[in-house]
Amino acid sequence: MRRYLLFIVLFILFIAEGTIYQVFAPDFRGSDYLFIPRWVFMIIIFAGIYRGRAIGTLHAVIFGVLYDIIFSSVLGIYTFAMGLIAYLFSIAHPFFQRNLVVSISMSIIAVMILEYFVYGFMLLLGYTTVLHEEFLYIRFIPTVIMNLVVIAVLAYPLRKWFYYVNQRAEEQDKFHS
Repeated sequence: MRRYLLFIVLFILFIAEGTIYQVFAPDFRGSDYLFIPRWVFMIIIFAGIYRGRAIGTLHAVIFGVLYDIIFSSVLGIYTFAMGLIAYLFSIAHPFFQRNLVVSISMSIIAVMILEYFVYGFMLLLGYTTVLHEEFLYIRFIPTVIMNLVVIAVLAYPLRKWFYYVNQRAEEQDKFHS
């Protein structure tokens, strides 16, 4: 069960993202701003930093496929983008693991790159006609701010959880060898 806990947490958050988005949807609130929750992706980046590149990339590809199936009109865009960004940002180096501000910054930068990557490809393929200025002010900045607040609140408990999981994995390895 412990082995699949990260996947279960990410799946529950994936479902919650869709639900929360409906609460923050512009037509529901009467606002023009789009707040896109990227919580699953930020936790995947954290998992990559604290648990290793393979875990981060694997979960990014799995949830990228889910994003493509549920939220995207272009299959493969989220799978490729999330997998590539998670691979590049999953630097399991002690400096990144010890410095929580750097980990938060890396996850927010990853979200920023993901947003621009998806927007750029949708613009290139002709699936959107949204001008860059409109994208920047209506979607990008509100999304980054909301996700920054969320990861700032969750970062410390996440880091503690990943340290605990790593410690338990090391104890199991010692026990089995």
